[in-house]
Amino acid sequence: MLVSLRHMSNIFIELSRVATERDLTEQEIATLNELLAKHPTLDRTLGVQYRAIGPDKLQLALEVTEDHLQPWGVTNGGVYASLGETAGSMASFVAAGAGPAVVGTSNQTHFLRPSVKGDVIVSTAQAEHIGRTTHLFRVEHKNEKTGKTCALTFLKTQVVPDMQRAR
Repeated sequence: MLVSLRHMSNIFIELSRVATERDLTEQEIATLNELLAKHPTLDRTLGVQYRAIGPDKLQLALEVTEDHLQPWGVTNGGVYASLGETAGSMASFVAAGAGPAVVGTSNQTHFLRPSVKGDVIVSTAQAEHIGRTTHLFRVEHKNEKTGKTCALTFLKTQVVPDMQRAR
C-alpha cells in the first residue's frame, strides 16, 4: 500500500512536533526513518538514518559506501556538508517549534581526517545560538569505530514563518 506524500509529510511534521517536547522513542525514530526511505530526497539517496531526535539533541548516521567516495577511496567532502545540512536543519526545525520552515543560509564544513568505505559516520548537531529568526548549529561528524572527528560543520539557518511569502 502506497502512503501519499501529504500523509507522509503530516506524520513527519507531527513527529517533529513531538520532538520539541521530548526525545522521540526508538519506534518513533524507526517510523521517521521508514518514511524518509520512501520519500525521494537526498537523505534517502545518501542513506541517512536518524538515531536520536529531541528538544536538545539530534543525531544521525550514514554508512560510507563506494557511492560516497572520491576516486582515491576516501569519503567525498560533500557527504559531510550534506550530513551537516541535514542534521543542523532538522535540529533547527525542532528548535523553531516544528511549525515555521527553516532554510540554511550558511554551511561551513571543515574536513579533519578521512573516512573510507565501511566506516559509519555519526553526525551530532549541537545548538550554538537559538535566536528568534536565526539559529547556528555545530555538527560534529565522528567515525563510529575510532571515535575520531572526521569533520565539523557550522550551519546557520533562518526561521521563515511564512515560506510562501519568502519565495
